[in-house]
Amino acid sequence: MAHVNLHEKLQQASKMLKDAQQSIIQAQGQNLQLVEEAQSMLDQVENELRNVQYQAGREALENPQFQQAFEELHDVRQQAQEAHQNINDAL
Repeated sequence: MAHVNLHEKLQQASKMLKDAQQSIIQAQGQNLQLVEEAQSMLDQVENELRNVQYQAGREALENPQFQQAFEELHDVRQQAQEAHQNINDAL
């Protein structure tokens, strides 16, 4: 996989993570649909990152941007789970 292609895929994943995080923030503990949409986006990001890892192999694993994307995925997924739980607790 060309380095530029890896960079583009990681940029796309990063944007999707930010969009999902924004949806969680907009939900503000009240909109379960937004949280569920964000969780779906996170699943897409994870699939994309797994595909990048499969295609780029070691190059992806050693790439700091790739590592950061996986860390962000974990953090945003945790935020989504907490938001989902807060909404369920409020119902």
